[in-house]
Amino acid sequence: MPKAEMNPDVISHSATISALGNGGQGPQALRIFEAMPKARIRPNVISYNAAISACENGSQWLQILVLFGAMGEEKVNRNVISYSAAISTCEKGGQWQQALDFFQELLRAKISPDVISYNATISACEKCGQWQQALTFFGKMCEARVSPNVISCSAAISACERGGQDHHTLAIFEAMPQSRICPNVISYSAAITACERGSQWQQALSLFFSLPEANIAASVIAFNATMSACEAGL
Repeated sequence: MPKAEMNPDVISHSATISALGNGGQGPQALRIFEAMPKARIRPNVISYNAAISACENGSQWLQILVLFGAMGEEKVNRNVISYSAAISTCEKGGQWQQALDFFQELLRAKISPDVISYNATISACEKCGQWQQALTFFGKMCEARVSPNVISCSAAISACERGGQDHHTLAIFEAMPQSRICPNVISYSAAITACERGSQWQQALSLFFSLPEANIAASVIAFNATMSACEAGL
């Protein structure tokens, strides 16, 4: 653009930051974002969201705190995209408490969470072994009429399975087809593990052999859980 004697504006900067972030070039995206004030271009919510999303791809959760602080100082209103990206970044960085804090802040700002916000929050709870919290957010998601998808269900199932809550694990798994959600390998593996722990070897075996019908390659977890279930049933 400079070669064509055109000065990049806030739109071109935001689009470039977004493209770099999506391409896994987080550091370069942030450099362009940080150069905007020097070019006398004031970042808007789209610019900030693009920068936050660029951090998300690199799990740079500390940078998110800086960006959120800057948005407040510059009086740039955060939206659901800002919060969803921040929650997802903290989840990927293993900062589950910070992810929950962002979710609560989103609610205090009277912004309706979307499926991405809920998914990242449930996943954060799952990764830190907080199955009760994961189940609570999964329930709130349904109450808010935000339709769960395979990521939501898989995270909730994994959280319950890790917490030894086999009944909840299988209940969510069995409800997925009713909601027209196709289970993935994570869902199947957790369900098979729950069957193995509950000494339901026939059901574990049935789920394992249904994997090819669902066009899903069995994971090592699914293999191990199925063999353990069969061994226990001898």
